[in-house]
Amino acid sequence: MTGILSDIRVLEFTNSPSGSFCGKLLADHGATVIKIESPLTLDPLRNDPPFLETIKGGRISSAYLAFNTNKLGITLDIQNPKGRELAASLSGASDVIIESYHPGYLNKLGLGYSDLTENNAGLIMLSITYFGQSGPYSQYKGDELTSQAIGGFLHAVTGSADKPPMGTTLNQMEITAARNGSIAIMAALIRKLDTGFGTYIDLSTVESAVATPSQLIHPFSFTGRNPKRGGSDTNVMDGMHLPTKDGEVTLTTAGTGGRPMEAWCEFLSEPRLNEPQFETRQKRLDNWEALYDLVAPKLRDWENIPLMEATMAKGLVIGLVQNPHQVLQSPHLSERGYFVTLLSEELGDLKYPGPGFFINGENIMDATRSAPTPGEHNAQVLGELLGMDDAQIQSLAEQGVI
Repeated sequence: MTGILSDIRVLEFTNSPSGSFCGKLLADHGATVIKIESPLTLDPLRNDPPFLETIKGGRISSAYLAFNTNKLGITLDIQNPKGRELAASLSGASDVIIESYHPGYLNKLGLGYSDLTENNAGLIMLSITYFGQSGPYSQYKGDELTSQAIGGFLHAVTGSADKPPMGTTLNQMEITAARNGSIAIMAALIRKLDTGFGTYIDLSTVESAVATPSQLIHPFSFTGRNPKRGGSDTNVMDGMHLPTKDGEVTLTTAGTGGRPMEAWCEFLSEPRLNEPQFETRQKRLDNWEALYDLVAPKLRDWENIPLMEATMAKGLVIGLVQNPHQVLQSPHLSERGYFVTLLSEELGDLKYPGPGFFINGENIMDATRSAPTPGEHNAQVLGELLGMDDAQIQSLAEQGVI
């Protein structure tokens, strides 16, 4: 399948998970994404555990592999004058730049947006920082946890009401920022079709956290109501994890046609669920222990998969808590062709999740490449885009430019 961005070339000058994942999203759609790493430091994601052992006894970060599929990879020291010259030349032959340096850094090197658009008016640049390019916090450093904390996420989303704030793992705010960035780039590409001109995009990870989820900031800005964490602590019917014979599930009142307790009463064969003390959401929260004592024993008679299939068949909505092994073995995902296997020369076959959607019935991740090794495509990129021969590329390596 030819990707919908197959005629787009992207330079990725990033040192954050959000920048790497944004580049991956574009690469998975067919864009030629050239990941540019400093030969002195490389991508910090390469140091994130857990690690996989290579055929030759080395190690590779699983996080780096996950965030960098389908890219070409080169090394380039842009602090070196020759490196900056090469970066400018590559920018002149590209459509998009993704960068996550400190605000003003590229400007000082003569690689800012105004510098690069002198020779490439259609260039689109996405700058990802934690606090944005302007404002009193713009010069502050940040990270995933900073974004969750300052963005309000820790106050009301994760953790229990009677315990301190608890951050969520897995780079969720970085990933949110990356998705926002890819959407902004897509919009800028459409605009370029009409105007011929590029766009500068200032993306803040903290502001991405503020925008997600909608049930956090919006209720307060609209009504003054202050959401608090722990919404699932006593919510037996909408959020609490309940044990089954072989795992856990979460029940919901969705799919019940406005009669939640009647529907679950019928399914669980427990008439006491129709008692007045459970008839409203607030009453269920107030009497959650009694509700739990009625529901939990019924669920312990079920195994997860049969319970999910039986409830879903009746139009009820249930959340099946699966571990990663169960997800990978899912017959539903398998039949849909969701997972893809990519070959890594250092690790062999690796199984990757798809993007979460199909285009014209095809998985856009199918039959593509694993993440690049450091400088893997130096010769290919510098030779094809800048016309450099082997001797010139070797000289750059000896000088430490690449």
